[in-house]
Amino acid sequence: MTPLVTEIPYPFDHYSPWQPPSGMDSYQESLVLSAYPEGSRVIEANSYRPGTMQYPLRVSVQTLDGEKKVCVLKADPLIGGVEREGRLLPVLARLGLSVPSVLAGPIVHPDYPNAGALVVLSEMRGKPLPWLDATLTEIDVTCRLLQEGVAAMHQLTEPIGYEDVAKELPEKTMLSELEGIIHRGGPWLEVGLFSEAVQRLLPIMAGIQTPLVFSNGDYNPLNFLWDGKSLIGWIDFTGACFEDPHIGFAKFMIWAFDSYGWGAGVRGGLVERYLYARDVSRSDFAPRLALRCVWRLQRDTSVAGEKDAFQREAILTVLRHALAGLKDNHL
Repeated sequence: MTPLVTEIPYPFDHYSPWQPPSGMDSYQESLVLSAYPEGSRVIEANSYRPGTMQYPLRVSVQTLDGEKKVCVLKADPLIGGVEREGRLLPVLARLGLSVPSVLAGPIVHPDYPNAGALVVLSEMRGKPLPWLDATLTEIDVTCRLLQEGVAAMHQLTEPIGYEDVAKELPEKTMLSELEGIIHRGGPWLEVGLFSEAVQRLLPIMAGIQTPLVFSNGDYNPLNFLWDGKSLIGWIDFTGACFEDPHIGFAKFMIWAFDSYGWGAGVRGGLVERYLYARDVSRSDFAPRLALRCVWRLQRDTSVAGEKDAFQREAILTVLRHALAGLKDNHL
């Protein structure tokens, strides 16, 4: 009998492997400087999330007259994500959402074809919503402003639908996501609880008719900017799509074990507050949560071994609770 594979292949919607430049090089400098007057020079480039993510880079430029300007150099492992974002941002700005401006690109680095496209964006003012190692008071503010930010994106669903760029945005029904999980296969489909979840979700997802909404694809609070009082900016639309309006909040339950970061959502009652505001019951949220659990397990969690043991058991526990909450009729 062939042993189960414990390593998960790189997600099929990402470059495999993703191989971006290891640092700022002459090509990237030329791309950045193409957005500024002749004679400008790059004086500094640092990651916004050092030690965690290489990109995006915060790039400082000095013009010939000595003025210092700052921009963002971005790359992303999601196939087509940067290109899609580059076409979407001007539309979002025209529709009234406060988003970065595209200064140069998107364009693929000729020496790094498996890095995806590079794009130069304006740096937005403000700071990300408090999230990592935040206090309860800060978490409370984030829960409120995050819901405002998500609602603002959902309200753009109809106007974006009239734009040409809408044809480039994936339409992710929950049934299509579940069918994608089945089609991808892999060792998780041989695991009893996982297989049970897939089989129970199939008829439920087929019956859910909730209209899709516009989303950035990632409700990470770090993608929403504030000025200390109000929400003032939205960033990161590489995963922009039309999707179920509630499913984006499932990750806050799945990653509750992350006490430093994502666990803040559970501590602040983020999901409960969202469900109450949208009049969504726990049983209606359950299939969304179960779907995101199996999606996450399949994509980046091994089925056995010590490598992901803590994460694996935490997500399986959430999956059990979600399955216990399923019922026949859903939104």
